[in-house]
Amino acid sequence: MTVRQKIALALASAFLTLLVGAVAVAAVLRGRTTTLEIDRTYSIINHLQGLIGALTDAETGQRGYLITGDSTYLEPYRAGRIAADSHLVALRPLVAGRVNQDRRFDSLERLERAKSAELEESIALRRQGGAAAARFVRTDRGKLLMDSARSIVAEMEASERRSLSAGQTQRLIWRRTLLLVIGIGTFGAFIVAFLSNRGIRRDVVAQQKAQVQIEEQSKQLQEQAVELEMANEQLQETTLRAEEARDAAEVASRAKSDFLAVMSHELRTPLNAIVGYAELLHDGVVGPVTLDQREQLQRVQLSAKHLVELVDEILSFTRLDAAPPSVRPGPVELAEVTREAGAIVEPVAWAKGLRFELHPSDEPVAFHSDAGKVRQVLVNLLSNAIKFTEQGEVELSSWPENGRVVFEVQDTGIGIAPEHLEHVFEPFWQADQSPTRKNGGAGLGLSVSRRLARALGGDLSVESTVGQGSRFRFWVPR
Repeated sequence: MTVRQKIALALASAFLTLLVGAVAVAAVLRGRTTTLEIDRTYSIINHLQGLIGALTDAETGQRGYLITGDSTYLEPYRAGRIAADSHLVALRPLVAGRVNQDRRFDSLERLERAKSAELEESIALRRQGGAAAARFVRTDRGKLLMDSARSIVAEMEASERRSLSAGQTQRLIWRRTLLLVIGIGTFGAFIVAFLSNRGIRRDVVAQQKAQVQIEEQSKQLQEQAVELEMANEQLQETTLRAEEARDAAEVASRAKSDFLAVMSHELRTPLNAIVGYAELLHDGVVGPVTLDQREQLQRVQLSAKHLVELVDEILSFTRLDAAPPSVRPGPVELAEVTREAGAIVEPVAWAKGLRFELHPSDEPVAFHSDAGKVRQVLVNLLSNAIKFTEQGEVELSSWPENGRVVFEVQDTGIGIAPEHLEHVFEPFWQADQSPTRKNGGAGLGLSVSRRLARALGGDLSVESTVGQGSRFRFWVPR
């Protein structure tokens, strides 16, 4: 076999490899895009069905109230209204960019608002008297609105199912194409390998000429061995220096922790005194104070309490940094610990004008863990969510899942940039590191929470979108 033929075989092998790889990459990318579109379609269909179900629930509650006048029927009505609004909010980004679906969604949104207004109006009339509400209901306005909404939902769902069918067909075509190319490439590679093997057999004779080259390479290897031995000695010396530096760093870290703990304890005593004396002055215990003085004293109290919170964060961090936290496991009821954590921070959310939603597990679930540390992690996550949420809501949910229990804290706050997601669990780190940042704190809450979660045998993770909010998921084994 000539040199030209060998080069041709090598080029053919490289071309086949590149071709199969390129087609495989294209098929994977295309399949991923198609899968995402299919998932998006399923989400749209689920939210459409959920919207109609929520409107039906709200209408059922309204009818129960109109017929009986019993205000307990207003609970499913309000829940249906809230669920309908949440489905609409979720549908808006999902149908964005789909021209016909955008238009239908706008019509559906108007119908939902009209239906909500009709339900509110009928309930208001029922409060005035049953006769006025009955006349309003006989107009069949509510039925017409629901029929129109169901018609638009049916059109949107039919359109999405057509898209779903097309996407699945396209994915199947790409899979078949990928299998065909891989098969052809494999067969081609076999032919190239067969021809190359024949050439190798003919080249066995040329091995004698290569013997001289092998001897030269042996000498080079010996020289390289000497160089490697010298490099190994240098590496050992470098390793020794690194160990010495690590020991020095550990000593410095322990000194830092001891210093923080001592300073934090020393700071708490005068800070608590400041808070106490400021409260006495504010309450007029030592004499009357003017309104301006009371306002200034209130600011002193807020600043001192903020300092106490920072000191508490530093104390918690230094305790964890000095030694692993002691875990005292015991039976814990999932819904109970969820409600306890929610009750602690709920007044803070209300004071800030935020909606606070609590969704504990519907079924009784018990797990074995340290209830105090579980509650501490949840309170840290909820407090952090409230701090970085200016408007909207904060939600705490819990449920059992595959041999563990999961807690989820979701907010509509400022969100976290993708490049900062893992940094938020580092000590003393915040997304805004400037000295004039809007939200205070030492930046230790999430670091402490993750350490506690892992000490309990679980973990803490985060998903976030800038400007839309964050979702922290905390789990422990059952």
